[in-house]
Amino acid sequence: MPRQNRVTPFGSIIAIPERGTFMGNRGVLHNAEGHIRRAWQVKRWIVCVLEFRGRKRTVMTPNSYTELFFLDEATALAAGHRPCAECRHSRFLDFCNAWRSGHPKADSLHRPTADEIDNRLHTERLTADRSKRLFPEELGSSRTACS
Repeated sequence: MPRQNRVTPFGSIIAIPERGTFMGNRGVLHNAEGHIRRAWQVKRWIVCVLEFRGRKRTVMTPNSYTELFFLDEATALAAGHRPCAECRHSRFLDFCNAWRSGHPKADSLHRPTADEIDNRLHTERLTADRSKRLFPEELGSSRTACS
């Protein structure tokens, strides 16, 4: 039976057999039996490579962060995660540059820190009652229609 640690583009954590091409985390989300008990614990939602410097982990180790898996980078970004500053450093720098161009009021000479990005993303991903914010759009509306 698959574990509940696969993330959809909407940020939901589901159980399906497919593992994905990236891993990430949102803190310790599971209990000792490996059952998801919360959707997130920390503001730092990152997406990592599956292998890095020979590090090995046992998936869903008690009292350790919950390994989450994404089909691809687009799914991870859509779910509200950002590239890891350690194992995906060049993608993190690309993300920072894109972030800076998308936030023109910020200091254009200053590269945003991971904490600055995480704080802003966390504010944007939650509603006032701390549930996951969604941005629904009707297909065919003027914002999504292709010319």
